Amino acid sequence: MQIQRLLRAAIIVSLLGCVVAQATDITDSLDGYIHENQRQNDDRLKFYEYQLENFRILFAKQLEPIDVQADSMQLKLEEASDRLGPIAQIDSWTKQCVQNYSSSLPTISAARKSITSCKSPISTILNSAESTLNLLKTQYSKTLVNSLASCVKLYSTQKLNYTMCVTKAIGDNNRYTLTNQDTFNANMKSAECSANEKVRTSWLCTFKQVYSMSSAVEIAVRLVDTCIEHQTVCGSVACLSSCPHVTGIALADVRDKSTITNPFKTVSADMGCLEFRFN
Repeated sequence: MQIQRLLRAAIIVSLLGCVVAQATDITDSLDGYIHENQRQNDDRLKFYEYQLENFRILFAKQLEPIDVQADSMQLKLEEASDRLGPIAQIDSWTKQCVQNYSSSLPTISAARKSITSCKSPISTILNSAESTLNLLKTQYSKTLVNSLASCVKLYSTQKLNYTMCVTKAIGDNNRYTLTNQDTFNANMKSAECSANEKVRTSWLCTFKQVYSMSSAVEIAVRLVDTCIEHQTVCGSVACLSSCPHVTGIALADVRDKSTITNPFKTVSADMGCLEFRFN
C-alpha cells in the first residue's frame, strides 16, 4: 500500500510538472511578440515627450529676441543719461533744461520690465496634448498590462486561447494608440496656432513699447538741445530776440489766474512771427 501511494504521488507531481512546463511554454511562446509591442509603446511615449519639449524650446526661442530689445533699450537710455548728465552740470540754465525734459524718460529697470513683460507665457497651451499623453501612459501601464495578466490567468494551459487573448489585447491597444495619436496630433496643431498668436501678440507689444520709449528718448534729447540753443523757449530775459515782434506775458497772470488776456490780439497777417516773453 505504501508503495502504491508513493507511486500515485510521484505520478501527480510528474503531471503537475508537465502542466507547469506546458503553461510556461505557452506563455513564453508569445514573450517576444509582447516585448516588441512594449518596446514600440515605450518609443512612442518618448517621441510624444520629445515633441512637447521641443515645442517648449522653439516657443521660448521665438521670444528670446525680446530680451535683446530690452538690452538695446537699456543701452539707449544709458547713452541718453551719459549725454544729458554732464550737460546738467554746465550751469543753472542747462541744469533746468535737463530737469524739464529728462523727467519723461523711464528708468532702466522700468523700461526693461515694460519690454520683457510683453513675453506671453506658454501657460496652458500644451494642457490638452499633455492630457492625451497621460491617457496613453495609463493605457500602456494599466489597461494593457491588466489585459495581458488576465490572459495568463485564464488561458495559461490553452495555447490557442492564450494566443487569441494576447493578440486581441494588443490589437485593442494598437487601435487605442491610433485614436490617441490622432488626438495628440490635433492637440499639437492647435497648440501651434495658439503659440503663433502669442508670439505675434508678444512682438506687437514689444514694438509698441520700444517705439514709445525710443520716441521719448529722442524727443527729450531734442527738447533739451532746443532749450539750450534757443533760450527763448524757456523765457530767459537775457536772450537775444530772433523775432522783431515781442509780446510780454506776466508770470503772475499765468500763475494766479485761470485765464489770461488773449496775447494774439495784436497779430497781423504781415508780422511773420511773434515772440512771447515772461516778465
